[in-house]
Amino acid sequence: MNCEQASEKLIDLVYEELPGDEARAVGEHILQCPRCREEFEKLQLARSALVMYRAGEPKGSKPVVRPYRRFLIGVAGVAAAILIAVGVWMFQEGTTDTAIAGPVEIKRLNVSLTILSEPENWPGYYPRFQQGPGQMEFQMDAQANNFSDVQTFRRVMGGGWRGLALVRDQRIVRNIKRGVTSVRFTDVPAGILPDTVRLRSLDDPDGLTILEQNYQYDLASASAVMKRYIDKTVTITFKNGETLPAGQVGVSGTLLSFDRNTLVIQPEGEGPRNISRKMVKAITFEKLPAGLLSKPTLMWQLKNAAAANQQFEVAYLTGGLTWRADYILKLRPAVHVKKRAGHLSDQPLKDKVSIIDTADIVGYATVTNNSGVTYENAQLKLLAGDVNLIKPEVNKWSFFDGSQLSGGESGGPQFKEKSFFEYHLYTLGRPTTIRSAETKQIELISGSGIRMKRGYVYDPTVNATAVRVVSEFKNSKDNGLGKPLPKGVIRLYAPDPTGVSTYVAKTSIDHTPKDEKIRLPWGFAFDIVCSVKQTDYKRRGYDRYHKWQYDLRNHKDYDVTITIIMRRPKTTHWAKCTKDGKDYPWHIREVGVWEVEVPVKANSAEKIIFEYRQNPQTGGGLKSPYDRD
Repeated sequence: MNCEQASEKLIDLVYEELPGDEARAVGEHILQCPRCREEFEKLQLARSALVMYRAGEPKGSKPVVRPYRRFLIGVAGVAAAILIAVGVWMFQEGTTDTAIAGPVEIKRLNVSLTILSEPENWPGYYPRFQQGPGQMEFQMDAQANNFSDVQTFRRVMGGGWRGLALVRDQRIVRNIKRGVTSVRFTDVPAGILPDTVRLRSLDDPDGLTILEQNYQYDLASASAVMKRYIDKTVTITFKNGETLPAGQVGVSGTLLSFDRNTLVIQPEGEGPRNISRKMVKAITFEKLPAGLLSKPTLMWQLKNAAAANQQFEVAYLTGGLTWRADYILKLRPAVHVKKRAGHLSDQPLKDKVSIIDTADIVGYATVTNNSGVTYENAQLKLLAGDVNLIKPEVNKWSFFDGSQLSGGESGGPQFKEKSFFEYHLYTLGRPTTIRSAETKQIELISGSGIRMKRGYVYDPTVNATAVRVVSEFKNSKDNGLGKPLPKGVIRLYAPDPTGVSTYVAKTSIDHTPKDEKIRLPWGFAFDIVCSVKQTDYKRRGYDRYHKWQYDLRNHKDYDVTITIIMRRPKTTHWAKCTKDGKDYPWHIREVGVWEVEVPVKANSAEKIIFEYRQNPQTGGGLKSPYDRD
């Protein structure tokens, strides 16, 4: 929207006659355009002055505010000056005691969300409900046949509170009185961290002083109401077919105590009675106790020396918003040609056999909103990296709060990645609505034609006989990708014999920068079997000699290379690997972990002998005898 289009709609915005979408569009333009914002404020000021002038007229006179509407357009500054002068004179004459009309009005203009990636083993943040009696009371409340309480309870006590997001909420606030006044913001998440809330006026920061800031969360749940009715009269109605011995279908009396299973009441002139919660259909109260809220509320006590209409920005951290990266890898396996006998007879067996597959990858940002609030037309930013957070005491309660899964969005601008401090920030190039109790997927990255080396890894500590299939590729631009990849889950799809893409396996990756190698372990190969056994052991003093034999059998109709992983003591000081009585290359992958790469022909077997000596007193310092390729 340009200035000319916005200017035509400003007067309708002042009189609140624009539809919601148009009002939001004009409001967003005002935020970005100082000239239009100044014109809008003049029109608001002129309207307030007209209202003030109207307040001094005799009762029964005809309205004078609306006829001035056309006059306000284009001459708002002059009109405001004249009418303010009239208003000041009327105030001095005592005809009115206020410079604004009506209660405080608050409307959201836009909201920005920056969601942090979830740290490893993060137990969640529970800002108000910690270990202790309060949790038990809230747990009891969740069982009181109140659906909203159960959902809130699950979010508070379970994984729904994991995650952290920075929210910047911009709202237009009208009719703020001068001097000391109060402003309340509703539609804030239940997982808000009160100590992180910050309020500022975007129009006149120096003219607004914050005297007090309060976060009120005493919600009108069943537990909260009943706690306030201790020693007061309540009426209990029983379920159909449930009666007391006297045949009563209900009873009234003083509520003495309650827990998740039992109510204790005392009818007038009788002794106390224990009533099972399973028998109760409804509990009737005389009225709602004072001080309870229907939703969490932020309240400020302000000293306002600025205009009556201002734009506020509230920034805070909240739990309940999480995001993760989910990748789909569509594999196109290499076409294998069946090997004829003696095909490799002219090649030395130590030459490795490489199988190169190709693949396409699509990564989605999966955003889950369990904060209890819907964010409409939000500017979404995702921060990838392991953020340092102080972990609170781990809560012993654990519940799962299921969410609705929206389909992945496509088309239009998606995320743009930028480096940010020691992290990576992904910004969505368009507004999006994230509803409460919703999981949304948006495309994050994509790559095609990725060349992946397929390998087979035998690690006896993982599986004594099976060989794991591993795909390895370089995250480079030349290889069809070259983008920072946030930590997440990768799901592998490969074509079945009919050519239909079928789910095969899944694995995970850590945060991976560009130009780094990625190794993806999948399942175990069906047609490759390995085994290992110790064939010799000797001990002389502290020196110990070991000898192991590895048998590798390839039942496929094409050649493969099998990588053997050997985990040996760090005190090893001598080692030797042989095949057919000749030395064979081996490498130290890391301290205590060695590997040997062995090509195995189709439908054949190979045998590797590995020997080493260790000495727990003087051993160590072993180096690889061969350079790694």
